[in-house]
Amino acid sequence: GAQGWFGPWLQEHDIRIIFAVPGIVLATIFVTFPFVARELIPLMEAQGSEEEEAAVVLGASGWQVFWYTTLPNIKWGLLYGVILCNARAMGEFGAVSVVSGHIRGQTNTMPLYVEILYNEYNYAAAFAVASLLALLAIITLALKTLVERQTRRQLQEVTEASGE
Repeated sequence: GAQGWFGPWLQEHDIRIIFAVPGIVLATIFVTFPFVARELIPLMEAQGSEEEEAAVVLGASGWQVFWYTTLPNIKWGLLYGVILCNARAMGEFGAVSVVSGHIRGQTNTMPLYVEILYNEYNYAAAFAVASLLALLAIITLALKTLVERQTRRQLQEVTEASGE
């Protein structure tokens, strides 16, 4: 905030976080990031660290281990978590409402816009925007289902490989 540790410095450099897009992005990340963690932590625990350790022993750098060993093993779980984050971010109302400032055309998200239209008694427009949100939710559910199948298949392969 403006009265916090970094507030005066941010004001001097005309950097706005609260009531601006960066605040919305930060609030959304804060609210949605646990969905990625919830998917990746069990997957990575099931896989273990043997492949990463072998890559390091063979001379791979940290980035090489990540790009060539870790990321291919977690790609479906990561994608699944990102889809869940997207679904949550599309419908996020509370945290975004607090930090956005409700500035039309600048810091409004679709859920906030539905509320504004509804409060202005513009029910047809509110219903149209809410219907668009519902359509996006259906598309997200379809993607989630496809990725969920791949994630389960990958987790099952990892479990079978570690049990052998």
